[in-house]
Amino acid sequence: MNSSRHTPPPAANALSPEALMGRLEREIALLEHALRLQDHARIEPQARRLHELLACTMDTLTPAARQGRLSTAMRDRLSQASGRVREALARLQRSRAPVDRAVAVLAGEELVEFVERAGDA
Repeated sequence: MNSSRHTPPPAANALSPEALMGRLEREIALLEHALRLQDHARIEPQARRLHELLACTMDTLTPAARQGRLSTAMRDRLSQASGRVREALARLQRSRAPVDRAVAVLAGEELVEFVERAGDA
């Protein structure tokens, strides 16, 4: 097993923007792979790591973008990564739909609405 999959992303100042972007692209690919395989044991931890790395990436690249210091190639890579993350989120939501429907049938709509409201709090 690859140990890098279990380490938190490095601090924002520890990687260059290029290296950070490469790491982000690899983490997106790992989540996409877990989703394709429907590997539920890996999806949640991978999504959590991706979320942490996205926050790190935004903290690092937002100031550079505001100052106009991001190359066109880097902006294109960020745009592509954003699209891939949106697609992964949509796929994750689609994969949850059957479970949500089963819970609705087994528990009744009242419990489902309570759980949903509790999750929004």
